[in-house]
This record gives sequence, C-alpha cells and structure tokens, in this order.
Amino acid sequence: MQSYSENIIEMKNNLKNSKKFILKKDNKIKDKELSILCRQMSILLESGCEILKILDILKKQSNKKISLKLEEVSKYIKQGSSITDSFTNTNSFSNFFISMLKAGEASGKLDVAMRNLAQYYDKEYKMKAKIRNASIYPIIVSTLAFLSFIIIMVFVIPNYEMLFEGNGIEPPLITKVLVNTSKFIRTKYIYIIFFTLAMIPTLYYISKISSKVKLDNLKFKLPVINKITKIIITTRFCKSLGLLIKSGVQIVEAIDISSRVINSNYIYEKMSTSIEYIQNGNQVAYSLNASNIFPDMFISMINIGEESGRLDDCLSTSEKFYDNELDTMLDKMMKWIEPLIMIILGIFVCIFMVAMVLPMFDSITAIQ
Repeated sequence: MQSYSENIIEMKNNLKNSKKFILKKDNKIKDKELSILCRQMSILLESGCEILKILDILKKQSNKKISLKLEEVSKYIKQGSSITDSFTNTNSFSNFFISMLKAGEASGKLDVAMRNLAQYYDKEYKMKAKIRNASIYPIIVSTLAFLSFIIIMVFVIPNYEMLFEGNGIEPPLITKVLVNTSKFIRTKYIYIIFFTLAMIPTLYYISKISSKVKLDNLKFKLPVINKITKIIITTRFCKSLGLLIKSGVQIVEAIDISSRVINSNYIYEKMSTSIEYIQNGNQVAYSLNASNIFPDMFISMINIGEESGRLDDCLSTSEKFYDNELDTMLDKMMKWIEPLIMIILGIFVCIFMVAMVLPMFDSITAIQ
C-alpha cells in the first residue's frame, strides 16, 4: 500500500499533467444503468453471494452493453485480478466509481460502497433530468416559432406581395424588407439548405478543436447561466466529495477525483490551484475559496465542517441545500422564459400585421 508521501508525489505528477488526466467521460454506461447495476450488486453482496456468481447473475439480466463489460470483469477476476483492478481494466468506469470501489474493497464494505454508488448515480440521473426537462419547453417553442416564420415567409407574404402589385400599392420600408426577405428565402432556398447542412459539421468540428476551457469560462460570465452553472457544479462536487471522504479516501485525492467528476477542463484547472494550496498546508475551505468557483455559503459550510471535524455531514447538508436551490432556479427560469418567448412572438406578429395590413389601409384611405 502506498504511503501518504507517495500519494502526494503521485498527485503532484497528476497536476503537472492535468490536460492528460482530465476526467474520462463516464458516457459508455448511462447514470440510470449504473444506478441499477450498483443497487443490484449491493443487494447480492449483502446476501453473501460470491462475486463471480453475482456477475454471472447480472450478466443474464442486463442489456448487451453492460453484459459485455461484466464479462470482461469476470475474465480479469478469474485471471487473479482484484475486483477494483478488474473494473478498471475495462476502461468503462470513471475515476470516481473506481475510487469508491477501491475504498469499499479495502474496508471490506463493498456492499456499502455499491449502495452509495447506486444513490449517487440515481441523484446524478435525476439532476440531469431536471436540467433536460427545463430546456425542452424553450426548444419546442423556439422550433415552432421558427417553422411559423418559414411558413409565413414562404406561403403568406407572397399572397400580400401579389395583392400589392395588382393594386399598384407602394409598400413602406418595413413591408419591402419582409417581402425581399421572403423572395430571398423562396429563390435561394437550395443555397440556404446547403449552407445550413455545411455549417452543422463545421461548427461541430470547430467546437472540437477549440478550447473547451474558453467555453466553460464563458458560462461563468453570462449573468443567469453563471448562477445555474455554479449551483450545478457545487451540487455535483458535494455529492462526490462527501461520498469519497465518508468512504475513507484521502482529502487531496478526493478533491482531485471530485473535480474530474464535474467534467470540465476549466474547473479542473481552477481546482488544481486548490489542491496545491492544501498540499502546502492550507485549510480546505481557504484552498477551495482560492479557486473562485464555489458560492460563499458553500465555503462557509466547508469551514464549519473542517472546524467541527464533520466535513462529510456539512457536505451532505450543502448537497441538499443546493439541490433545492437548483430546483428553485430552474422554476424561476421557466417562469421568465415562457413570457419572454410570448413577447418575442407577439413583437413579430405585430411587425407582420403592421407591415402587411397598413399599406392596404393606406390604399383604401387614398381611394376614399
């Protein structure tokens, strides 16, 4: 087993090569699938079932993807590898999962570790579902608004255009703009479609080669997005750090793994500063505050937990608080987005009515 000093040296090497060690995305197996898998393993372990038999049972009732991974794990265990090393060798599980597994295996409480992992991934799934559900309504409404715009431009405005030309009506500037926009869309639609299809892979490629750190940094500068991003990061950090500390993982390693769980290069680089501060003998609260990521209240809670020796309890309390705070923020956002979209649609309808109907009234007035 490695000594504390050896762990510190290894952690420093990791920090020097942080770009190489950014979290391996746990995207090969979904959170919901991991939650079910860990819960089933926990129940079977509590019943005293032997690990190879457990894996054999789970292989038969899991989907093909998980069955293949469990088959790999069984193969490595039969070759003499430990449970932790066997899961690690599949390259399908995150550093967080492996660390929890390692702590559980070392303490002889693998069933507890699996139960904690099941709860963790269940919370992760629910949090992502909240964010996804909050974004569905704006996306649907925006899509319908765009389709309505295209229908108006392609099918409605040409009728008004013929009406104006047939009656010799000279439309105002705003009407001419809409009519010319309609003509452009109708006559150049092939080029527009081709340009759009070409831009999608181009933008995707640019996003891949461009620095993700800059994109993450931008999230911390946008007014509303900034608050939501901080709450999401704090919630995920609390969940993972609390479980790791409770499982007996050393604080520096726990913070390093938790910062990887957030899955952001920008956050990991910021957290590297905090880890170096802790290694230099500073308090955890002071070191985390140096990253300039977390809310002041969270730092205060960490400070209280550190002073009282109950850091895991304070992290659990903070997790619940910020989880509720996320719900509140998303509800507020939805209450603002809905009327905002309606206002934008209303403005467009007003512009259309003024641009198309006003020239006809002017024509009728002139005839009288």
